[in-house]
Amino acid sequence: MKRWLKGLGMTGLGLTLSACGNTGETAKEDSASSMTSEEKPLAETQELRLTAASEIPSMDTAIATDLTSFTVMNNVFEGLYELGPDSKPVLGVAEEKPEISKDGKTYTFRIRKDAVWSNGEAVSADDFVYAWQKVVDPETASGYAYMYDGLIQNATEIINGEMETADLGIEAVSENELEITLVQPTPYFDQLLTLPFFFPQNRTYAEEQGTEYGMSSDHLVYNGPFVLKDWNQASGMEWTYEKNPDYWDNKTVELDKITVNVIKEVSTELNLYENGNTDIATLTGSFVEQYKNDPDIVTTLQAVTFYIEMNNLNNGEATPLNNPHIRMAIASAVDKKAYVDSVLQDGSDLIDGFVPAGLANNPKTDADYREDAGDVLSYDLEKAEKAWETGLAELGKDQLELELITSDTESSKRLAEFLQSELEKNLPGLTIKLRSMPFSMKLDTVRKGTYDMAVNSWVADFADPINYLERFDTDINRMNYSNPEVDALVDKAKATYDNDEARWDTLVEIEKVALGEDAALAPLYQSAESYLLRPQVQDMYRRVFGPDSYKWAWISAEK
Repeated sequence: MKRWLKGLGMTGLGLTLSACGNTGETAKEDSASSMTSEEKPLAETQELRLTAASEIPSMDTAIATDLTSFTVMNNVFEGLYELGPDSKPVLGVAEEKPEISKDGKTYTFRIRKDAVWSNGEAVSADDFVYAWQKVVDPETASGYAYMYDGLIQNATEIINGEMETADLGIEAVSENELEITLVQPTPYFDQLLTLPFFFPQNRTYAEEQGTEYGMSSDHLVYNGPFVLKDWNQASGMEWTYEKNPDYWDNKTVELDKITVNVIKEVSTELNLYENGNTDIATLTGSFVEQYKNDPDIVTTLQAVTFYIEMNNLNNGEATPLNNPHIRMAIASAVDKKAYVDSVLQDGSDLIDGFVPAGLANNPKTDADYREDAGDVLSYDLEKAEKAWETGLAELGKDQLELELITSDTESSKRLAEFLQSELEKNLPGLTIKLRSMPFSMKLDTVRKGTYDMAVNSWVADFADPINYLERFDTDINRMNYSNPEVDALVDKAKATYDNDEARWDTLVEIEKVALGEDAALAPLYQSAESYLLRPQVQDMYRRVFGPDSYKWAWISAEK
């Protein structure tokens, strides 16, 4: 059984984050977030007005796979842990740190008694059991079931249909006591528990809602800092957060309301900002240069890799991209530097691998992963032309037509047009057809495997290279790419939890095989983010990658 990975990863842990406010500087321990409400110069109206680049595909934590959904979930739900202002895990609905068995495999948590759902029911240990069993249930077809595979006891067998969901290594010992059994010790387990697909779901409520659960704000209950209002999947171009009066840490939350509008055109978003109708505006391309001296500008490098996903099988039939020479030709034929320098112009940098710079460091030398792995798959016209000729000969063709799908945002369309121009210019006989669509539709198309190529980005779930590199595993990737050598290396890296240096060497080797030899995907660039933010907005944590946090945000009365 294939365990398809669908969508964007979420939260970067252990990395720097931006504490947005009057300076846009990195969060410090003495930041305004440490002030009491009495000490903060609060504006009379605590309302934040935001924009989003895409709609919310789903609000079911067992089903959602995209960053937009995860951002909302991060602010309306809460797991055993949450990410604090310093981007490190802090206790969420867990009352205290868990008891851990001597072998490091069994965790016992106690749920805080003041953690409740927005319908008044207590958050229980069974709510976690229900949600986690739902993720690994093959009938759910969760895009993040793979995160349980090899982590939680019996998850692999359940995902493969060999055991029942009740056999998952999670048990409600009592109403407030939860026991979790791992396959092997996992030092970053607390980090994983901050992710939405490890959040609880109110079993009674979710079962009552049936297929309607997670389809609109009226078919959900919440246990986080905010509750979601005015949203449904069918026409979700806007939504609202309201402060959750039943949240256990309600005293920390200053914002009463947050409004969000989906804006896909940069110029439209800027007009809203200039006219005072939104508190944030994302900048791309020439707009970065135009606003570079604006006091409201904030720029941060993101641990996000953009790439071309190349599908080896479409509806079970081999595509031309099943040929490694064709993939190598496409991956080597794009002048990535020209794109980031001449088109993006926002601080983004080309990337010749999949794992972004700044994610993780060699445990012995402290060298960045990208430094150790090197330029694995670079722009090389000579190499591209040779691979193209070899691939066409093996296919018995002299020309090919491939479709490239992208989201319908302005920036996605611009990238698609650049790729079309580069590939058709540098690979004679290649025709690229472009098709843009709403983000949720593109996600579904890729999920179903009915595509040739797709422009995507990957944002890590946690700050370790394996969260990128495991995407080359046969059972995880959605490109129908398979190499037994790569699978063995991924398994080896996951099993070598007690030898950091050996594990690191294996992680580097994965990229060299999957990209350097196979060109499993075509890396393009590591993104930077530039945006305008009202100086009155304080302590809104826009993490280097992953969902934003609004729990600590507030609006200052100071001009």
